[in-house]
Amino acid sequence: MNTKRYFIIVLLAACNTVFAQEDTVVSSLLRDVPVWMARHHVPCTSIGLIEGGHIKWLKIFGVLQQGRPAPTNTLFNIASQTKPVTAMLTMKLVQAGLWNLDEPLSHYWVDPDIAGNPWLNELTTRIVLSHQTGFPNWRTDNGGSALRFNFEPGTKFGYSGEGFEYLRRALENKFHQPLNTLMETWLFKPLHMNDTRYWTADLDTNRFAMWHDGKGNRYNISIQTPVSAADDLITTVEDYCRLGIYSMYGLGLSDSLFADMTRPQVKVKKNYYRCLGWGLVEGLPDKEYALEHGGSDIGVRTMAVFLPRSKRAVVVMTNADNGIFVTDQVITRALPEGAQILKTMNAGSAPHNRITISDDLIKGYTGLYAQSNGKLMKVEREGNAIKVSGDGLPTAVLYPESANRFFLEGYDVQIGFADKDSLIVYENGKRIMKLLRQSK
Repeated sequence: MNTKRYFIIVLLAACNTVFAQEDTVVSSLLRDVPVWMARHHVPCTSIGLIEGGHIKWLKIFGVLQQGRPAPTNTLFNIASQTKPVTAMLTMKLVQAGLWNLDEPLSHYWVDPDIAGNPWLNELTTRIVLSHQTGFPNWRTDNGGSALRFNFEPGTKFGYSGEGFEYLRRALENKFHQPLNTLMETWLFKPLHMNDTRYWTADLDTNRFAMWHDGKGNRYNISIQTPVSAADDLITTVEDYCRLGIYSMYGLGLSDSLFADMTRPQVKVKKNYYRCLGWGLVEGLPDKEYALEHGGSDIGVRTMAVFLPRSKRAVVVMTNADNGIFVTDQVITRALPEGAQILKTMNAGSAPHNRITISDDLIKGYTGLYAQSNGKLMKVEREGNAIKVSGDGLPTAVLYPESANRFFLEGYDVQIGFADKDSLIVYENGKRIMKLLRQSK
C-alpha cells in the first residue's frame, strides 16, 4: 500500500466536506432528531454522515450553556471513543517499525501491583487492543485500589480501560513523550484534526457540550481531566470523521498490517468480535463488515460505525446519559445495515421472556444503591417493572424475567437482586458491577 497516496486521498476526502442536498435520510433526521432529543432529555446532538469516503453531511442539534445554539464545531468529551484513537496511534508506530504488537509490555512498564505475577509477560499490545488483558475495566471494580488479574491474559474477552492505561505507560516510557504529544505528532497534525485534544487551560469552553443526566439537568463536573489512553479525549464530530475516513482507507498501513488490525482477535458473541482497537461486526450484506466504538460516561453517549468496504459511516455524539436512545435511532436511520449492526452488538446470550411478579417484590427492590466509586443508582417501581436512573446511567425501564432478575429490552443488560441489600449489573452475560443499598 502506498502510504503517501492514501494519506492524500484521506486529506482530500476529509477537508473538502460535501454537504449533500436534502435526501430522504437527511430530511428524516432533520425532522426526527429534535423529537428524540426532547423525548429523552438530550440537550445537544452532533451527527456526521460519510459516503464514498467523503463527509456528506454534518449537523448539530440543540443548545449549549445558557441556551446558546450549538455550533457545528461543538466540542464533546468522547469518553471511551478515545480507545480507538490510542489504537490507531499504536498501529502507526508499528507501521513505522518503532513498536511491536507482540512484544511483552513488561519491557517498558510493570505496574507494581502485578510485579512478579507469572502472567506479567503475557501482556502485549495485541492483548490490550483486543481487550484480553484479564484486568477489570477499572481496578476499583474489584473493590479496592490495587490492580489484579481476573483471568489469564489472552484466554477470553474482558473490556478494560486499565489495559489501555497500561499500554500508555509503556508507550510513554519508551518514547519519553506523553501520550498527547505522540497523538499530536502522529495523528492530529497530519490529519488536520485541529479541534482534537485533551483538556488544556485554553480550551474554548464556550463551545463545549457540558454533561447532563437522564432528566436533562447539567452535572457539576470539572472539565479538567488527565491524559488517558482510555478516556476523556475532547473532539468534534468532523474531526472524528477524519480519523474514521483515514482508518477506512487503511491508515497508511501495509496491506498485511491493516488486515491484521481488522481481523477478529477474540469472539464476544455471534458475528461480534474485538479486532485491534475496534469492535468488529461481521455477517453483513455484500461481505461488508463494521468497525465500531462508543463512548459512555457520566453525561456522555457517543457512537461511531465505519464500513470500510463501501466507505460509508455515521458518527454521533451527545452530552446526556440518555443519549444512547438517540444515537441508536440515528444509526438505524442513517445506515441500511444499522439495525443489523446494533442487533448483533446487543444480542443477548440467552432469550429474555417478560413475566409478571408481585408488587411487593418490586417494592422491596426500590431504593438508592451505590457503586464502589460512590456513583449512585436509583431504583423505582414503574408498573410491573423497575425504572433505574443515576450518575452516568440512562433512565430506563427493565422488565422482570424471574422473581429477582430484570432485563432491558433491545440490549444485553440485566439487573439481578441477590438479596434486599445489593444488586448486580450484567452486560453481555457477564457481571460488571455490584451496588450496595444505601436507603429505601
